[in-house]
Amino acid sequence: MPKVKVTNGDLLQKEINRLKKRSRALEHELGDRVQYFKGNYGKMALNSVLPGSAKHSAFLGIAGRIAKVAWQSGKFKSLSTSALMTALEFAGVRLGINLFDKFRKGRSKKKKAKAAAEKEED
Repeated sequence: MPKVKVTNGDLLQKEINRLKKRSRALEHELGDRVQYFKGNYGKMALNSVLPGSAKHSAFLGIAGRIAKVAWQSGKFKSLSTSALMTALEFAGVRLGINLFDKFRKGRSKKKKAKAAAEKEED
């Protein structure tokens, strides 16, 4: 709609009402778009992680429902949580060992280089 030049209070009130109606219409349109994305969000997220997964959506939907039911089970949740924590602890220990070993080897190389330099000076 074209711009309206407001010259008096009556035209101002009409323009305010028109803009309120327009904002409500835009809010409804935005709400419809959000509803559309809510419905397709899972597929979009999965397709962004695993391209082409939309082709196998029925299988993934079944697997997702099974995983959801399993996750709601207390025993499965505690088992998977403890397995994840064990894996993280193992990875952390291995990382710590590797870092310590790298640090130790670096110090050993420095000591050997220093000893060789002192030997050459003698």
